[in-house]
Amino acid sequence: MTTVPPGPSRGVDADRILAQPLFASLTRRDAEEFVRFCELKHFEPGRPVFTQGGLAAAFFVIESGEAEATADGESLRQMGPGEWFGEIGIVQHSPRSATVSATSPLTVIAMTAFEFRRLEAEHPDIARTLTDTMQDRLQG
Repeated sequence: MTTVPPGPSRGVDADRILAQPLFASLTRRDAEEFVRFCELKHFEPGRPVFTQGGLAAAFFVIESGEAEATADGESLRQMGPGEWFGEIGIVQHSPRSATVSATSPLTVIAMTAFEFRRLEAEHPDIARTLTDTMQDRLQG
């Protein structure tokens, strides 16, 4: 895994945020605030983003590339651009329910659990919008 060098936006800007379905309901102003809490990460094919049973340290939105989720050695789903993963552990405060690995060069927008909690404190409306969207998928 490689991380984009630190900086004010850590490789993420409002246009990148608004291009993702998870963030589509944000206003431009909200997206400009939101970028401060995110960073870009890159994973090579075959590299795990995280492993089943591990600490839920972040959630991810795929900007480019593909990934596969597996649990107990069984394939659960293939994911591509615009899809997100890792939210279960963040929203439900639980260990990772699956392993997610890159199946091609993978670029994701990542938000750590710490940054998500900071977002909840500093911008509760933005955090609530995201949590509602994540919960809808978890319940669907």
